[in-house]
Amino acid sequence: MEKSGVVLKAGRNFVFLWMVLILLAIQGCRKDDPGFSGEYQEINDWIFDNMDFWYFWNTQIPRKTDKTQYPGDYFESLLYKAEDRFSWIQEDFTELMKYLSGVTTEAGYEFELFLVAQGSIQVIGFITYIKPGTPAKAAGLKRGDCFSSINGVAITNSNYLDLIGQMSATHTIGKVDANTGQITSVSLSVIEYEENPILLDTIYNIQSKKIGYFVYNLFARDSERYGIAYEKELNDLFGEFQNQDIDELIIDLRYNSGGAVVTAEALASMISNRSTTDILGYEIYNSILDKELTKLYGKDYNITSFPDYIEQFDSSGKVTEKIKINKLSNLKQLYLIVTRHTASASELLINCLRPYMDVVLVGDVTYGKNVGSITIYETDEEKQKTNTWGMQPIISKFENAHHFSDYGDGFKPNIESDEFDYEIEMLELGNIDEVMLSDALNHILGIKSPQKKNVQLKMRNVGSSIDRYPARKSMYVDCKLMSY
Repeated sequence: MEKSGVVLKAGRNFVFLWMVLILLAIQGCRKDDPGFSGEYQEINDWIFDNMDFWYFWNTQIPRKTDKTQYPGDYFESLLYKAEDRFSWIQEDFTELMKYLSGVTTEAGYEFELFLVAQGSIQVIGFITYIKPGTPAKAAGLKRGDCFSSINGVAITNSNYLDLIGQMSATHTIGKVDANTGQITSVSLSVIEYEENPILLDTIYNIQSKKIGYFVYNLFARDSERYGIAYEKELNDLFGEFQNQDIDELIIDLRYNSGGAVVTAEALASMISNRSTTDILGYEIYNSILDKELTKLYGKDYNITSFPDYIEQFDSSGKVTEKIKINKLSNLKQLYLIVTRHTASASELLINCLRPYMDVVLVGDVTYGKNVGSITIYETDEEKQKTNTWGMQPIISKFENAHHFSDYGDGFKPNIESDEFDYEIEMLELGNIDEVMLSDALNHILGIKSPQKKNVQLKMRNVGSSIDRYPARKSMYVDCKLMSY
């Protein structure tokens, strides 16, 4: 039986368990799969064995499988499609691991895609934000800019996925002047870009209130394995919020589609001032994992508490750095700006804070991802020559302190708001007059927001730049089992 690598990006307890290898070895000796010799047998055996052990819906995996299939197709054939719309696999595990840490090859801009009119096939892109230090920034692109073509090809509802797939290499976009309709070709190079999860932060002093605000686009510890640089920066920000004694907090999660659960847990502690004596939630696994974890840690193994420290581990599981979490002690409510892209670890944050404080959602219905995954890949360097695949199967569901996890349809906003309001200029993020931030500020200050006619509702959203990166809709979790 091969050794499989399981990357637990949000590790609190790294445990090396030979019994895991034994269990996987036993699974690898199954006789109920048809025997054959084929090009993909070794890889598909590896896929099956790991899925049978880790997969949340492992009892739904077909017992008879066709291992002659291409590995990507074989993986898809194992999924429980009735409930699982999140597990995925890709041929290069190194790229998968980069995505999960916010490292991508790109020009540095995110966007939404809409049909230009009802009944039309033509699609137009709207840039939502520009990343600092990127070719897009150097080219002078800005939030609110529109484009109608990629590499000289007009974008339609049938070709947009192919076209946005070309954006990982040098490309051009046809930028549309909003006033004249004139189209200008803009050439953009790409770089390997490490995105800092905190896009911007500030404190507003309005009507005797100090209101903290930051745009948080990805739950990630660091771009380096076992690193915690991003969490330390997040913790430092909350230290500043502490020093300034803020009265209110707005976190902008409109583009945050997930990431490391351990980071979401740390952020929950920073916001709520809860500690290890308070239950954050419960981790739910399949029966195999539940049995083994109960045996190892006792019946309460799956109870997760609010952490008091950010901990860094080395490859052996030893804690090498421990930092006390900065916690806000006076927040009675939290404001979160959310959209359909707000998913996974972002939704876990919402769900786990609601038993403890008033969480006010401003925006649109969230994505609806209430399950978590781990990254599995082959660690044997010799075997990596023939197996470079990395898979991200769902292995768990996370309940809050009230045992609630039923938000597969997303969380509805308390205050409806949409940044694509054409009657108001699409202002830069952080501008207090920007539509969604303004709606949150108005609610805090007791001001009624002006009635807005949303022209964008007449146009159908067909996709976004996030569609390039399935990992960006991920929530990767800390399971107490780890195999090498």
